[in-house]
Amino acid sequence: MAEKYDVIVVGGGPGGYPAAIRAAQLGKTVALVEADKLGGECTNYGCIPTKAMIKPASLVYNALKLSFTRGEITVDYEAMMEWVRGIVERVSGGVSMLLRGYGVQVYKGRAVLASSTSVELDDGTVLRGDRIVVATGSVPTRIPGLEPDGIVVHDNRSILGLKRKPGSMTIIGGGYIGVEYATLMAKLGVEVHLVELLDRLLPAMDKDFSRLIERRLKKLGVKVYTGTRVEGVERGEGLARVSLSNGQTLETDIVLVAVGRKPNTQGIGLERAGVKVDERGFIRVDERMMTSSPMVYASGDAAGQPMLAHKAFLQAIVAGENAAGGDAVYNPRAVPAVVYTEPELASTGMTLAEAREKGFNAVEKRYPIGGLAMASIEDATDGFIKIVYDADTGTVLGAHVAAPHASEIISELTLAVEMGAYVEDLALTIHPHPSISEAVKEAAEYILEKPIHYLLQRRKAK
Repeated sequence: MAEKYDVIVVGGGPGGYPAAIRAAQLGKTVALVEADKLGGECTNYGCIPTKAMIKPASLVYNALKLSFTRGEITVDYEAMMEWVRGIVERVSGGVSMLLRGYGVQVYKGRAVLASSTSVELDDGTVLRGDRIVVATGSVPTRIPGLEPDGIVVHDNRSILGLKRKPGSMTIIGGGYIGVEYATLMAKLGVEVHLVELLDRLLPAMDKDFSRLIERRLKKLGVKVYTGTRVEGVERGEGLARVSLSNGQTLETDIVLVAVGRKPNTQGIGLERAGVKVDERGFIRVDERMMTSSPMVYASGDAAGQPMLAHKAFLQAIVAGENAAGGDAVYNPRAVPAVVYTEPELASTGMTLAEAREKGFNAVEKRYPIGGLAMASIEDATDGFIKIVYDADTGTVLGAHVAAPHASEIISELTLAVEMGAYVEDLALTIHPHPSISEAVKEAAEYILEKPIHYLLQRRKAK
């Protein structure tokens, strides 16, 4: 006898569990199926453990670089990773508690869609529902010949299982995963080689970010190879020989493959439910997160770019609400993106090129934050903030921030884009002093050509 629910959610990550909670809040009976651990990739293998690793690495590194510190601080890598696992378990446990509290029935197992109203688990259990939300997330992109073995070659999952800190490592891929691991491992004293196929790090982000982070990584001792292909990896006993297209061979303890992710949508029965995917495997959805099958919704990484947890949260809420009979819409003006390096890098809204393509008379102004008191305290005088705005109306269209706490500051700028705020609104908003957030106000004043803490070039009299 099949179990019957109003809503079935496949996937317990950021694209899934909020959908289950929202549907339950609306009075529906809800089942959630998770193949691995609640919280998904973000909680268990991505966002949470990496940020937890970054925290102690940065604390120790920043303490040691102060000229007036004395003595020695060392990191017990095994103990640190045990602490990281404790944080992950606490966050994942919090998701479990919420689901129980809202009466969501959680099933452990891999699910495939048997039809547009039913799913089958790998133990033979069949669940039937009026609506289904697919939130199966994404998986690491594999390079033939570089499949992770968990010993010498790793992906973002297996590297978390290292029993000891490596002496050296090669990171393949200069996207956000690659530069975050390069930053934290270098701070822990690991010899790091970072290889990127394209001509700059963080190729999907602002070029000024790329230049700044390459300088910072080199300052940390990271060897950076851009415009370079990995020709092959020879695995030895506790050693990897990495052949590069520039003729060099790197010998390091381990290799981390971080070349991106792809949607986890193959082999889950989408065709049987009438759900269509695009040429890259992402599920096609409309602004209500409905798929080509009116009984099936999708959210998170499986539903398209950007593959970010916070974007998945909102999509999941929309999908869960609509699966429960609501009429919510996912149509944000801005989705912030953050890279947790030093300094943090954050973007939101449109780039200058995107704004001009959409017909705006767009202008971009870059304001260096070196004059801020807090920038000196935080040793981030090379940071900056860029604001993209419409020159005709003064409307804020986007922003890029390279500064400490950029992950927090970008929320203010995201709200500005969402509300159609003007540059003058930012300039007139009082920010606490001293703080890095003052950069928002200062940048706006600079655009309006009336900055207080930045010396404008005097125009020569004609």
